[in-house]
Amino acid sequence: MTGKVALVTGGGSGIGRATAELFAERGGAVVVADVNEAGAKATVEGIAAQGRRAEAVRCDVTCWADVEGAVEAVRRLFGRIDVAINTVGILRISPLTETRDDDWSRVLQVNLTGAFHVTKAAMRAMQAQGGGAIVHIASRAAIQVKEGHGAYAASKAGIVQLTKVAALEGARHGVRVNCACPGFTDTPFTRSAHGEEAFAGWERSCPLGRVARPEEIARALLFLASDEASFITGAALTVDGGRTIV
Repeated sequence: MTGKVALVTGGGSGIGRATAELFAERGGAVVVADVNEAGAKATVEGIAAQGRRAEAVRCDVTCWADVEGAVEAVRRLFGRIDVAINTVGILRISPLTETRDDDWSRVLQVNLTGAFHVTKAAMRAMQAQGGGAIVHIASRAAIQVKEGHGAYAASKAGIVQLTKVAALEGARHGVRVNCACPGFTDTPFTRSAHGEEAFAGWERSCPLGRVARPEEIARALLFLASDEASFITGAALTVDGGRTIV
């Protein structure tokens, strides 16, 4: 990633923080965007302590003006945007018959509309400069569903299809678009949403016998964003320790 510039949304914690840290560690400059500005600043402070280049911006991906502004901040600070990695996501668990409209709407707004906003803003900038790479986090839930995850699964499946359309439209401009579909990952988000019992159940059912570490998902995201994946676009890469095959 030497010489490249990235925007990482959701970079204030979890997979997003691990991704921003790894991008900087591998020689790139990164703008860390998060609705939790304090979290974004903490990520940047950690990166800066290692002598790497990073800046923080507050960004709510459900707000188009915020996302557009974040992309413009990347270009203003570093002159270009080579990579956009969107790691933002929320989860609400309930059977479909008990899912409230506001919960359904909120999950789709954050997960799917947020991904659309990042795609739109980044693609416009990348088309103008002659290319780039966009990577989203979808989920294993986009492939293999579970009771109570209706809104979440629908939003993540939507990201997979959004990725494919964006890849098709971006190809002629040199813009690649891909997504990763992680399973359980040891992050504050996952632990608060599912609890320790669910973690133990995953470990029993996953062929590799454990949950993922955030940096393992980050490596997959960076691979898709890198020149090593120069002939990959429109792909949904499963990163779940083999859980979807059993």
